[in-house]
Parts: sequence; C-alpha cells; structure tokens
Amino acid sequence: MNKHKDRLPGVEKRKSLSKLWLIVFVLGVIIPVSWSLNRNSGTSKRENKLICVPAKWETIEQGVNVPSVIIRDEMVYISPAGGTLKLIASEKDRVRTDTLVAQIAPGDTKGRIPGNVQIDLVAERPGVVSFILDGLERTLTPSSWVDYSAKKVSQLVSKPVNTTSGMHIDTGQALFRIIDNYRIYVLAFTEPGISPTISESLVEGRRYNLRFDSIDNRTCSAKVVARENLTQDDSSTSALLLELSDFPHELYYLRHTRTTIITNTQRGLVIPKHALVKVKDGYLVYTPTNLGVESKAVRVIASDDSQVICEGLKEGQRVVVNPHVVSEAGITIWK
Repeated sequence: MNKHKDRLPGVEKRKSLSKLWLIVFVLGVIIPVSWSLNRNSGTSKRENKLICVPAKWETIEQGVNVPSVIIRDEMVYISPAGGTLKLIASEKDRVRTDTLVAQIAPGDTKGRIPGNVQIDLVAERPGVVSFILDGLERTLTPSSWVDYSAKKVSQLVSKPVNTTSGMHIDTGQALFRIIDNYRIYVLAFTEPGISPTISESLVEGRRYNLRFDSIDNRTCSAKVVARENLTQDDSSTSALLLELSDFPHELYYLRHTRTTIITNTQRGLVIPKHALVKVKDGYLVYTPTNLGVESKAVRVIASDDSQVICEGLKEGQRVVVNPHVVSEAGITIWK
C-alpha cells in the first residue's frame, strides 16, 4: 500500500509532462498556420489594390488639337429707323430671298420714316435666320481671315446679344443675320511643337475630319482651302482656313473653340496609356494571375493622349492599369 502511494507522484509528473508536450505541439501547429493565413490575407489585400481593364477593339484618332475660330458667310441687317420691332420669322428658320423676316413700327426717334409707315425687313438672299449676334459678324469674314493671327483672334471678344420681338430699337442697330449655311469656315492656328509630319500634311486641297471641343460626339468634314505659313507678329504658327462640308447647327453660334484636325485613324486592341511599363527594349504590361502578375511584352502601334493600340495582347485580356502598385506592394511578377 505504501509502495503504491509512493508511485503516485511519478505518475502525476508524467501526466503533467504529457500535457506540456501537447500544448507545445498544438502551438507549433497553430502559429505557422496562422502566419500563413495572415500572409495570404495580406497578399490578397495587395492584389485587391490592382485595377484591371480588358483590351478592346477600338479606333484611335490621331491628329492635332489647335485653337480656332468659326467664320461664317453671313449678312447682318441694320435697322433703317427707330421704333418697335416685330419678328415674323423664328430662330434658325430657313428662308428664301424676299422672305419677310421682321417689321418695324416707327417711333419718335431719330431716323423716323415720315408718315409712320410700317417697315418690312426681308431677306436679301437665302439662308438661315438668327436673331443672336455676337458683334464679330462684320469683323471675321471669309475674306478678312488673312489679317488675323492667333494672338489677334484671341483678343477678339464675342458678346452674344439676343434680339426679341417687341423691343425698342434705334436707327443703325444690328437686328438679325442671314447665314449662308453652306459656307462656314474654321480658321485654325497650329502651335509650336506640332509634329513636322502632321504640319507638312496640312496642305491646300486635302480633306480632314474635324472635332470641336464645344460639340460632343460629332465629326465634320472639311477641306483646307488656304494656308498662311507665317504671320507678322506670331511667326511660330501657321494659319489654316478650312471650309466645312458638314453644317451642325451649333456652328451658327460657335465662335472661339479648340478643334482637333484628325490626320489618321487606326483600329486595334486598345488599352489605357498608363498601363504601359517602360523597359529597356520597349514596353510591357502586367496581367493578373492567381499568385501575382505576369509581365507581357507589347508593341505600341498607335496612340492618342490617353490610349494606345498594342500588339501582343488578346481581345478581352485584362491588364493592370496601376502598375506602380505591383512594386509598391511587393506582388510577385512571373515572367
């Protein structure tokens, strides 16, 4: 009996050691697994920072964006007498020669017609009626463009004024205009730094498509009808006069704008320009994979301000558009 009691402390000691080893074993398993899970979680968070877009078939327009001014062949009608104006035609009406546009009921102002005879104002030529005038109609004309440089044009101030029915008018006041909607021009000025290839292509007789910054989703065809290479006070620019063959109604009112002269179009797989990574031999992009990103060499075929056409990608293939994150977050790059 005493011998049995003497063995109990040894048994308890062995049990305590077994529990201790079990705890050590469990901790030895849990800590590495936990570290691995945390590492994978961190990797997942870094990969979630990547922004990707698919390569798509699209068209890129190449050309030059330049300051410009719209010139119209338009006749301004001046009031022959003071009085009250009555409009007969409406804004943007197309009228024929001798169409009644407005009437004046003479009043007690200088230039009054004896006998208070109502004055009819008729169109002297066909065109589009507009009662909005900006004061530059008789300054910028198809024949006066050679007198203007980019600097002079930028100093011209357009102040649109709307003529309304029932308003009191004075003798000599500009009332409305008749626009020859088949003779609208763009006077454009090339700027320093223009590509020599593009500059040399802008010659008389050639046709181009134009985009106006002030008109959304619309291109207009135009022909270069004249080019003045040097101007007296702005020798670094050339003046181009382009005659339009498309006539959106916005051009009846537009004056100062920037115009993109499209010199070439190309179609291919397009990605954002900032997805490119410059390397010694050219460019590459990153494509996402399960365990990081893969670097893929591409060849740039064409570009505009924000996009590039590349060879070396497949349609729909996703590319990373914030490649700086790859190095910042330590994401694995597979080659």
